[in-house]
Amino acid sequence: MASIRRTVAVLSGTVFFVMVGISIINPAVPQYGRYLGASPFLAGALVGALPAARVVLDLPAGSWGDRLGNVRMMRLGLAIIALTSAVAVHAFNYWVLLGVRIAEGIGGAFYVTSSLATLAKRVPTEMRGRYMGLYVNALLLGQIMGPVIGGVVVLAWGLRAPFAVYALLASAGMAVVTFGLEPSAATVQGGRVDWTVVKRLLRDRSYVVVNIGTMGAFFARAGIVSTAIPLFIALNWGAGLEEAAALAGVLLTTNALAALITQWPSGMYADRRGRKLPFVTSLVLAGLIAPFLFFTHDLASAIPVMFAYGLVLGMHGPLASWTTDLTPPEVMGTSMGLYRTLGDIGFLTGPLVMSAVIELTLDSAGRITIAPFLVAAVWLVTAGLLMLLARDPVGERMRAARRTIDAAGRPGNSG
Repeated sequence: MASIRRTVAVLSGTVFFVMVGISIINPAVPQYGRYLGASPFLAGALVGALPAARVVLDLPAGSWGDRLGNVRMMRLGLAIIALTSAVAVHAFNYWVLLGVRIAEGIGGAFYVTSSLATLAKRVPTEMRGRYMGLYVNALLLGQIMGPVIGGVVVLAWGLRAPFAVYALLASAGMAVVTFGLEPSAATVQGGRVDWTVVKRLLRDRSYVVVNIGTMGAFFARAGIVSTAIPLFIALNWGAGLEEAAALAGVLLTTNALAALITQWPSGMYADRRGRKLPFVTSLVLAGLIAPFLFFTHDLASAIPVMFAYGLVLGMHGPLASWTTDLTPPEVMGTSMGLYRTLGDIGFLTGPLVMSAVIELTLDSAGRITIAPFLVAAVWLVTAGLLMLLARDPVGERMRAARRTIDAAGRPGNSG
């Protein structure tokens, strides 16, 4: 138990540093792109650049973690993030910044996939929802602190400064992994990659459906929270680039803080009663709330809507636990790589679809219409309802256990 707690603590501490860094730069990325001359679509592409690289590398990263050791892969990924973030500070045009963002995605693929594989492998199934919830809570704490810090950094030192802070935080995370985890304790043994394993996982309808839900969740976070909201503030509220980044930071923090409130209870419920109800409800409600974001016109009107949106997004926080329930332990690394690949397709399509819809549907005054929020609503509700078709192994075990208890308590069944 002590070894499990140490692993969870180190991984949670590292993801906290990384997410503070990511959240510091998130409000500034679209505005930095616009500062370098990007259109709304190209600004959204900067958000999608990270998952574009991860879509290609998530699955190989999972297999390399199985073969070479997850601690080594995490250190390499964090080193790449630190280096590329430092380079981003000095980007002199849009295309340099885009290239740096793609390289950051390579580091993210190495780090995140190996981190999730280690966590899933070390934590017993019956505790997986709550410990993954703790891991995601650390992630959310980083998301809470980062945007506000990023807004302050932008106002004080400009749109380039958040990348310098991210480089320092990624370096701190690399130190935590290096000195906090023994390689033998963190390395997944065996697991030589086999494409037949990937095909076997993809033949499992429940596995595919759950990961379609994951794509929806990533679509919401990257497409609406990280792309549409910052652009909406700049184009519809009339804020300047640096002011828009600061205001977006406040709203992203509000969203993450609300998600933290529902994250842990959702994980506990999912462990005790099954994954389906909280995770399906989360995506459907997120879709229903999304259009209301369009009717905000300043910080005071936007905060309540973003808070409600965060509450429902937090309910699907430990979504990876459902994927791990459907995965044989001996191929967990490959499964986590596949999970991240499918999720990052949502992370990629979210910014690209949202920014494309925004650019194509701008009104005559150059303002965003309700169209992108309606597209997001349809996407999320559809993904959530599809998850009703998936098996829920935890829920099935709990229902079977209750039937056994009920049967044992009936008259005539006592010894």
